[in-house]
Amino acid sequence: MYGVDRVMNSHFLIFIFIVALSVMVAVTFIYVMWRGRRDELKLINIIHGSPIPTFVISKDHKVMYWNRALQALSSIRPREIVGTDQHWRIFYKEKRPCLADIILDKKVEQIPQFYSGQWAKSNLLEEAYEVTEFFPELGEKGIWFRITSAAIRDSSGDIFGAMETLEDITEQKIAEEELLRRSKVESLGMFADGVAKDFDGLLTAILRNVFLAKISATDEDKIVEDGLAVAERAGLQAKELAHRLITFAQGGYPVRKLENLEPLLRESVKNVFNDSQVPCEISIAQDLWPSEIDSVQIKQVIENILINAREAVSDGGIVELIAENIVTETNIRTLGRGRYIRIIIKDNGVGIPKENLSRIFDPYFTTKEKSGRGGIGLGLAICDSIIKNHEGLITVESVANVGTSFSIYLTAALKDNTT
Repeated sequence: MYGVDRVMNSHFLIFIFIVALSVMVAVTFIYVMWRGRRDELKLINIIHGSPIPTFVISKDHKVMYWNRALQALSSIRPREIVGTDQHWRIFYKEKRPCLADIILDKKVEQIPQFYSGQWAKSNLLEEAYEVTEFFPELGEKGIWFRITSAAIRDSSGDIFGAMETLEDITEQKIAEEELLRRSKVESLGMFADGVAKDFDGLLTAILRNVFLAKISATDEDKIVEDGLAVAERAGLQAKELAHRLITFAQGGYPVRKLENLEPLLRESVKNVFNDSQVPCEISIAQDLWPSEIDSVQIKQVIENILINAREAVSDGGIVELIAENIVTETNIRTLGRGRYIRIIIKDNGVGIPKENLSRIFDPYFTTKEKSGRGGIGLGLAICDSIIKNHEGLITVESVANVGTSFSIYLTAALKDNTT
């Protein structure tokens, strides 16, 4: 009996051990599952809480995660997109691969086929790639994105998905283009300044001798007199061009003094629209701040842009001139924080095609027909040079067949201008 009891006790202990071991395994498994689920929820919360627009697709190209930042950008809710392969909708009107799809399929060599912008392998992640691309259909004026995508691997090292993030770099690209344009204009300006001054000196000598020849010609020598008159007119036109080149190069050496802008603006409108069928509506703040300017040069800028606006509108079109005080708390491109007078000249005319918008301040770029003395393409380059020499800024916004709006910023001259 003692041996039987002993055997039974052994079996009972083994049974208890097995039960306890099973319970421990079950508890461990539940804990691991719970821990894994908790880690997964943490990851989901991190993705959804990220301020960077992000989505994750699975190996079969179905959307797994679509975060709040991406929802705000695309107006597509997660419940509309998760579980589908329609992540392309944020960028395109028709289905095509996104960067995450290309990486998931290990077809990196196809990136140039689908993206026209710059692309490169990421310096930070082993299996990540970056693309810089412009999407004209997004936002009001298009958006530049830096797109980064990387493969996601499981604990075994197998790819089970890919993540894609979007960084809006539109302001950065605009600043880079502005800096490049300024650099080009300054380099060309230095060259133009030297050439124009030498050219101006030579023309002065030529015109002096043409004048002497004209007064020396006899009344009977009509052919010579007519030829000299033509030469004089051509010389005067060339001299004007030389002066415009000097203005473009240096802003024409502005002589600045404190000015009230309202009379200048109203006179400019009168000069441009006096005999025009196109109306110009004026709205000027009653307490418009003064500014230290060269009134002749600023008047030249205003009239040049008003003429462009007048020529852009057709029957029934209007031009508006608005002058207002603004206080900027953040930098506006090349402007710092402070108090400015903003002059807006806008029209509802033909507009400027998007492909030309970044070039309109370039010297000798023009969309006008070159005829006579007009259309040489220096008008807006000169305007930009003058405003730059006043430590101001000129910007343009335009939509083809909708209209164009120029904004000119001039520093306000106030004793307490410490903002």
